[in-house]
Amino acid sequence: MSREKREALDRLVAAIRQSQTANDRMDEAFADLLGINRTDGRCLDIVQRLGQITAGELARQSGLTTGAVTAVIDRLEMAGYLRRIRDAADRRKVFVELTELAEAITDAVYRRIDEISDAGMGALAIEQLELIARFLHTGARLNAVLADFLRDYVDPQARDPVERLRAAKNFAARVGRERGAIMAEMAAAWNEPPPDIPSGRR
Repeated sequence: MSREKREALDRLVAAIRQSQTANDRMDEAFADLLGINRTDGRCLDIVQRLGQITAGELARQSGLTTGAVTAVIDRLEMAGYLRRIRDAADRRKVFVELTELAEAITDAVYRRIDEISDAGMGALAIEQLELIARFLHTGARLNAVLADFLRDYVDPQARDPVERLRAAKNFAARVGRERGAIMAEMAAAWNEPPPDIPSGRR
């Protein structure tokens, strides 16, 4: 790899990390506005993005256990942001969706942000927008895989920093061993179209 390309990749990674930090701050501020914790906020965002969803699918999308997701839904329902709905065809199946209150708050906060974003990105060609979407989709898939790997080495009881360093090194070694599989996962993500935008686009 040439020095120029290496430097360009380094700038790209730095920009991604800067964007992730800014997104994290925005997510934290929005959760504070709603009076909920970050995990609940993440789950609320998933429901807003995907629309009506089962608890099992919410667990899969969020990376939480089904028990943890049940507790999240309970808290968000009590706060007035989610409601449970039974499937008309199968009463045993339960979905969750945003309440009108949650939709109104989300719309109030994000509509203007979307307008500004649309105006700023409107100068890009369709092909450029599709390339950015594909890149972000691939990055999301990579982060999901790595998060699952890293979670295998998380010990909530660990208190010694040396133990945490050992866990981090074990994670790094695993990533090295499974580099080929990770690259294949990224290639698969790159070659598939990014997900369609649900009707609940904020």
